[in-house]
Amino acid sequence: MSEHQLPLTHRTALVACSEAKSGALSAGLRSLGAEVLIFPVISTKGIADKRVLDAALDGLNQYSWIIFTSTYGVRYFLARMEERNIARDRCRSIQVCAVGPATAAALESAGVGVSLVPRDFVAEGILSALEERYGGLHRLAGLRILLPRAKEARGLLPRALAAVGALVDVVPCYENTLPELDADWMRSVLARTPDLLVFTSSSAVNNFIALLGGDDGRKMLSRATVAALGPITARALASFGKQAEILPRENTIPSLLDAIRLHYLTTSS
Repeated sequence: MSEHQLPLTHRTALVACSEAKSGALSAGLRSLGAEVLIFPVISTKGIADKRVLDAALDGLNQYSWIIFTSTYGVRYFLARMEERNIARDRCRSIQVCAVGPATAAALESAGVGVSLVPRDFVAEGILSALEERYGGLHRLAGLRILLPRAKEARGLLPRALAAVGALVDVVPCYENTLPELDADWMRSVLARTPDLLVFTSSSAVNNFIALLGGDDGRKMLSRATVAALGPITARALASFGKQAEILPRENTIPSLLDAIRLHYLTTSS
């Protein structure tokens, strides 16, 4: 395909996401012809108070399941295991669930086997996958489940598991923070209106608004076409008055890029 046929040629895409997703997204958008601006809206750091995490690591053999809901959860959980000289082999006797293929790949590349990946890569998908596996969520009653995750995260998954009698330990192992951005760079972002805004999480949306300021953030949302990675991200956008024009079939970067490509091919025809 020649350059003039690329769907995003002569268009600017601003990608508001975490460092973990920026590489694949920016490369994919450039392959579609876009000029890409990376807006690093999420910074992560290990949890300061590690007492709860350490207690869970000391008692790993009591858990039937470990459920990872992000690649960052994998990174910081395994990093603490290494700091504590706890062998990853300890996870072999535990069933491990990964929310999606990227999280599963992070585990498997670290030598941790994955027992379950849901079809829908969100908390609701995890619940559906467990329900199907056990023939009903009520069969999880009495099982101990470890949920290593961000300090601030949705409560749906632990609440639903606890409601059927599972013994859930929610263990924060990292937290999302606002990055420190150069003031001149921020002014340059505000000086232009991207054709496309891409958001990969509800935290990315909230931090985007916080960093730009409510009025400027909403104004940019209203003027651009917006792509959202999944329904939760779309709901966060809707809370600021913006309906996402582009939603992928799956909550994955390849599916998001495909949805963006199809949108522009359709609107340009």
